[in-house]
This record gives sequence, structure tokens and C-alpha cells, in this order.
Amino acid sequence: MWYYFLFFAVGVALLIKGADIVVKYASQTARLLGVSNFMIGLTLVAFSTTLPELSVSIMSAFSGVVDIATGTVLGSIIANPALILALAAVFVPLATNRNIKRLNYILIVYLLIFSLLLIDGLVWYEGLALIILFAFYMANMIKRGRGMGSETKKKKTKIEYKRRRIAKYIVFTIFGGGLVVAGAKLLIDSTISISTIWGVPEILIAIIAVAIGTSLPELAVVITAAFKKMVGISIGDILGANMFNVMVLGATSLVSPIPVTTKILTIVIPIILLVNVLLLLFMSTKWFVSKKWQLSRGEGLILLLIYVIFVYLQFV
Repeated sequence: MWYYFLFFAVGVALLIKGADIVVKYASQTARLLGVSNFMIGLTLVAFSTTLPELSVSIMSAFSGVVDIATGTVLGSIIANPALILALAAVFVPLATNRNIKRLNYILIVYLLIFSLLLIDGLVWYEGLALIILFAFYMANMIKRGRGMGSETKKKKTKIEYKRRRIAKYIVFTIFGGGLVVAGAKLLIDSTISISTIWGVPEILIAIIAVAIGTSLPELAVVITAAFKKMVGISIGDILGANMFNVMVLGATSLVSPIPVTTKILTIVIPIILLVNVLLLLFMSTKWFVSKKWQLSRGEGLILLLIYVIFVYLQFV
């Protein structure tokens, strides 16, 4: 059975490396096109680090194991703030700004709508509604990102040279996407095999092991941005990634209806809302006092404790 765990590890490695390539070359393409760093952080980087969840979810739906999609996405929505962001805050307290605070309000409203739709399972027209709402969010982000300044746009780069660089970066981006898809396939097949041998529900493995594995690209981005003091990028990536994650489950419902269990309704959804409301409270109380926000080590530890409780509840 050991080789199934090897396939699982290789799948995670391909997902991470593929996502890293996508992040690197897609962001370079964006800069050549004159897109602002704000837009890159909240949209392009968030989308790139969500590619593993998207690949796993869509492929599992086509494979007839939609529980893996449900567990992966819901587990990632919790792991992103309560594990990834919390771990980053424990090492480096994270400072951010008004834009991130506003984005958190939008995310909570989006999650509330998502939770209501998920009560009796998610069908294609409800998933389509989530995708449309997400499209409005993206349009708003693009509108806000225009004119925010990219130094590259101001440089007089030769057009032909610029086009060749863009073409090269697009090819590498597609290659990275291919690695992500291959990793997702290995991850799904090994998860099904392990769950069958051990007699463990697929959704349980997905909601913990697969969710953490597919959230590793977010961890890499968040930790790197935190140590480089890139204000707003760490938290912006996590909040943006969770917006993308909800859209991913909406897109998956177009392929196959998303069923829900009692545990999802009584444990998973409430913890998703609790974690994001806590982030907003941590943000708002300090904002009203000092017009600044910093996710402290203590607050990171609180979020980590919630994640430990969440994992424990999956086994009781």
C-alpha cells in the first residue's frame, strides 16, 4: 500500500510546483501588461494558488467521486485562514490596510450566500448564481485596480521584444497548469485507493489531507510575502483564494450536484463562518482605535486552536 502514499506525495508535489510556475510566469505576464501589484495579489495570485483545488474538484466530479471535491474545497476554505494565515501570523505578525478590510466584508457576505445555498445541496443553477456573483466581484476588482500604477507600463519597452516575452511566459504558465492537472489526477486516484483500503470515507481524507495539500501553495505565498513585509499580499491572497474556492464548488456543481452531510451543516459551515467573522472582529477593533490592523501572534494561535478543534470534530 506504500506506493499509494508515494503517489499521493508526488501528486501534492506536482500541484505545488505547477502552481509555483503559474504564479511566477502569470505574474510576470501581468506586469508586462501593466497590471498593478494590488490586482496581481488579489486576483491573479489568488487564482493561481487555487488551481490545485479547481483541478481536484472538477476531475473528481467527472470521476464520480464528488465527495472529494466537497471535502477539498470546504477544508481549504477553513485551512486557508485558520491554518495557513494563522501559522504565518505566529512567525510574523501581519499588517494590512483598508482594502483588505473591505474585501473581508465582501467575503463574509459571499460565504453567507454560499452557506444558505448549500443547506440542501448545491445544484447547477445555484452554482451558476455563485459564479455570476464571483464575476461581479472580479469586475469590481479589475475596475479598482485600473490606474493604480505599474512601473512596467511607464517604460518604453520595444513592442516586439515585449510580445516575445509575453508569449514565453504564457507557454510556461500553460506548462505549470499541466503539472497541476497531473498532480490532481494522482492525488484523486491515490485518495480513492487509500480510503478504500482503510475503509475511511473519501470526504474525511479530502477535508483534511487533500485540503491541506492543495493549500500548500497559499502557505508558500503567504509566508514569503509576510517575511518580505509585502503589506496586504498575504491576507489578500487568502481572502481572494477563498472567494475563488467558493466559485470552484459552484463550477463543480455544473458537472455534478454537490451533496451535503449532517456534519457539513452542523460543523464545517459554522466553523467557516466563525473563522471569517473572527478575522473581521480582529480587524475592526484595532481599525477603529488606530486605523491600522495587524493579525498578532496571539490571534494567530486562536485561529490555530479552532483548526485543531475542527480536525478533532471530524473524528468524533
